[in-house]
Amino acid sequence: MSKAEMLLGLLKERELETYLTVEELAAYLKFTEQTIRRWIVNREVPYHKINNSVRFSLSEIDMWVVKNDAFLKAGSKEKTESGLFDETETLGSGNKV
Repeated sequence: MSKAEMLLGLLKERELETYLTVEELAAYLKFTEQTIRRWIVNREVPYHKINNSVRFSLSEIDMWVVKNDAFLKAGSKEKTESGLFDETETLGSGNKV
């Protein structure tokens, strides 16, 4: 197979690839959009910039989930435990926690 044929094959694959928005990825992985955005800033999740928008390749995300299972489980635990403290809860001095 020539280099041109390989490149054409890759381009065709890309065209058929499903890309998700931040909102769609959050729903897909059952994490908050804030968590997804933090992962982007920390470069913890694979993403692409397409026309000044962040998009996620579904196939890359699926591979990333398999490789980062422990990371995601820890994040899931953090997500459920983060609700223990209400942001409006105050200390005795009246300062917000």
